[in-house]
Amino acid sequence: MIDAISPLSTAASLASQLKSTSDIELTKPVAETNAVPGASFADYMKDLGSTFENNLKDAEKKSSDGILGKASVREVVESVMTANQTLQTAMAFRDKIVSAYLDVVKMPI
Repeated sequence: MIDAISPLSTAASLASQLKSTSDIELTKPVAETNAVPGASFADYMKDLGSTFENNLKDAEKKSSDGILGKASVREVVESVMTANQTLQTAMAFRDKIVSAYLDVVKMPI
């Protein structure tokens, strides 16, 4: 059987662990943790587009390899699922951009 857990000691140790991690995270500036020197929004979009393209090409290649018997079913399913997720992300991103554009167009001048 599972031994009973003392709720006070567990809660106290959990609280101390959370406090120590939150102190570490709060001391780091946001710019230091997320910044990449010299990176711009255009660079980010370019990298994102190439990642999307590579995921879709990999899925196509794995699918053809699966048909030829060079890849296992698991590899084909994983690559197709990754491509599906990539496509859904790209469509959601496109929808947000179109929505933002329509909001800007509706603004009075």
